Amino acid sequence: MGVLSQSQEAQLKKLLSRKVPCVFVGNTVKLDTALYADSRSVSYSYTYYFPKYFKEIWPKEEVVSEVRKKTDAYIDTVTYVSPDQQAQFKIYAGQVVPFPLGKKRALKAADVVAVEKAVDDYIKVIKAGKDKELGKAKTTFVGKGVNGYNFSICVKGWKGQTQYVYKVVVAELPATGQLIFSHFLYQYNAAVKAKYEALGNTLANEFNAE
Repeated sequence: MGVLSQSQEAQLKKLLSRKVPCVFVGNTVKLDTALYADSRSVSYSYTYYFPKYFKEIWPKEEVVSEVRKKTDAYIDTVTYVSPDQQAQFKIYAGQVVPFPLGKKRALKAADVVAVEKAVDDYIKVIKAGKDKELGKAKTTFVGKGVNGYNFSICVKGWKGQTQYVYKVVVAELPATGQLIFSHFLYQYNAAVKAKYEALGNTLANEFNAE
């Protein structure tokens, strides 16, 4: 591989130094360890919290038969449902983006730009009402977070009586040269907003790439 020129190194350094948070504002709850537990996915490199009083549901098979794209076999999904069934969230994997993580000396600014383009393209999909889960939900907030080559998307929206808090993080697949879009989708009935909105903000903010 060729050696980067000074200008190329400077451009890469500038891209990797960017830090723009993607945060859901509004009411939050305190994550008391008596009621909440943290978890991490070794396979997909993200961390999250879940309420212990929510029911945890895994697919009957470890890998769900549905695949979102022919090139994407990463579809392990976990769902958590509130006792009154008025709120739930699920975490699932999405598209994969090639990235030379295993060869960091070969990392170029163009690699970071390509990941950001994939993120920007996905934001367009959401705004166009073509996201597989949100569909034609009305978005009230869409934000993008940047931390070097790790990106995140934060979305709030609604459809009918259903309110959505949606976060996508771009995390590293261990031991590969790829990044993966990991999704956190929280939804609740608007009639119980006072009970579940703050919880959604909190859990979404705690869903992060490692």
